[in-house]
Amino acid sequence: MALAQPAAGQRTDDNAVRSAEDAFGTTVGNENIGLYTAYDVRGFSAIDAGNARIDGLYFDQQIDPVSHLVSKTSVRVGISAQGYPLPAPTGIVDYSLVRAGTKPIRSLLISVGPFGGADLEADLQLPVLADQLSLVAGGTLTRTDDGYGARGGYANAAIMPRWSPASNVELIAFASGSWAWGEAAQPAIFVNGPHLPPPVERDRFYGQDWARNRNAGANFGVLGRIDIGRIVARVGVFRSSFVQSRNFSDLFLNVDPDGKGDHLMIVDQGSRFASVSGEMRVSYNFGNATTPQILHFVLRARDQRRRYGGSDLIDLGTAMVGVPDPQPEPVLAFGPRTRDRVQQETAAIAYEGKLFGRLELSAGLQKVRYRKDTISPDASAPIESRSAPWLVNLAAALRATRRLAVYSSFTRGLEEGGVAPANAANKDAASPALRTRQVDAGIRYAFSDSFRFVIGVFDVRKPYFNVDRNGVYRQLGDVTQSGVETSLTGTPFKGLHLVAGSLFLKPRVTGEEVEAGLIGRKPIGQTGRLTIVSADYELAWLPGISLDATVTSVASRMASADNRLSIPARSLLDLAGRYRFSVGRASATLILRAGNVFDTFGWRTNSSAVFVPTTQRRASLTLVSDF
Repeated sequence: MALAQPAAGQRTDDNAVRSAEDAFGTTVGNENIGLYTAYDVRGFSAIDAGNARIDGLYFDQQIDPVSHLVSKTSVRVGISAQGYPLPAPTGIVDYSLVRAGTKPIRSLLISVGPFGGADLEADLQLPVLADQLSLVAGGTLTRTDDGYGARGGYANAAIMPRWSPASNVELIAFASGSWAWGEAAQPAIFVNGPHLPPPVERDRFYGQDWARNRNAGANFGVLGRIDIGRIVARVGVFRSSFVQSRNFSDLFLNVDPDGKGDHLMIVDQGSRFASVSGEMRVSYNFGNATTPQILHFVLRARDQRRRYGGSDLIDLGTAMVGVPDPQPEPVLAFGPRTRDRVQQETAAIAYEGKLFGRLELSAGLQKVRYRKDTISPDASAPIESRSAPWLVNLAAALRATRRLAVYSSFTRGLEEGGVAPANAANKDAASPALRTRQVDAGIRYAFSDSFRFVIGVFDVRKPYFNVDRNGVYRQLGDVTQSGVETSLTGTPFKGLHLVAGSLFLKPRVTGEEVEAGLIGRKPIGQTGRLTIVSADYELAWLPGISLDATVTSVASRMASADNRLSIPARSLLDLAGRYRFSVGRASATLILRAGNVFDTFGWRTNSSAVFVPTTQRRASLTLVSDF
């Protein structure tokens, strides 16, 4: 019943491969590994869907929590979501907060590269008063360079005190801020037919030097827990905000096979996205230590407000992608902006239980009340959206033998559907809440205590939103993502740590737009297969040295609404070497990384059919020390 306490971590121990419990997505410090990220889970974005959690409590995220406060980020899907109260169809992204240990830890990270970037990070974990009062703090200062010839800056700072006057009481508060400035917008390419853009020099900047973005974000939160016998009460209240002082979208539209297109710049000023959210949960265990039976009574709420639009559109004429065409900075003029507000409350009851020592069951029932009001400058009255569904989830996992477990689940959800992309006529407009559904099942087999295999099947269904032939972002039909996912993780033999996984996906769009032949049956940006294999090997004959390798292989990816264009399959290899050593009482790790070792060129895309090139061969050197 007690809240899990993530162990106090040293930065020299950061290693996503060794920390991963499965291949479905893990982030530790600045490292991440797995098939999925917070923004891509089974073909959808868990963050855009509103499925972020902090220590398991509901969090309406507007900007990512800074790494100084987070010990580990996990993507909860499949069997990893079993026993998780009130799961979500698009998966859950759970941020586990750092807890300081009994000894002070000071960490310093210095990194050079890739390209012209440089990074300085500092972390502090300080026990102030034995086990009762502790402090976590940190900050980052970065010169950014993403490889397309533009540089900028980024900084963040965070602080988090924790008070535990008794073993059954915990109170945490945190505050963090992030600032980004100076980096010019990366050109985004949209083609005018079933052809890819011509290759470009990836380190040659061909945007506008004056189109430099500035934004800031902040997260604040308070979490509390108290255990009283069989009852555990938890509460979390959070505020998350993101402000764009100046944001540029550099677009090349209607690009022909030779690379010529219409060059437009969309400029936003004063966009603001903010939310207050939280959860109160009371859990009662009426079972015992071997067969726990837990009832959760949950209240969740959020109040999200957004201000956007009023953009200035600058016509920069006809231009060639990949060829610098500097033009003078124009005088900007902004119009009135759109405002919207989302209010959502959820009351729920959930059950988790273990029976006969082998069977785990979970179920939940939610009543949601959702209200959204949009005030547009060109509308005569506010646009209202209302929904009040009942949502249910059921799951079971059976430990058939000591090594074999089988699971299955059914989940209904009410999730956000994302916002209109930069090339849409209603840019930044958010879709109404979407009713979603997921069914999945699978098995997990443990070859040993430290080496596990998971295979699962799933079927996720949602309304499908994208840009129509008139450039308006709206519902075009329904989308089904059916697939198979596999995970092989652990230590098959001493010294080797392995994370391997594959996703086989069959995405399908249905509806009037498909039947009329206006769009194809495959959604833009989706692929039929993704495979990752990551290994970390400790060299027994050279103590302190380990070698990392990651192979990422992706099948062809759909790149047009009419399904006439796709991006060819490709594979990438990343390598790294680590050397752990000590200097006096300080421990240190030196890491040399090389990405895209063979300098493979390719295009990336997403659901808006934008093209940007993959990042070229790159290298970085990082020194991190705990003292």
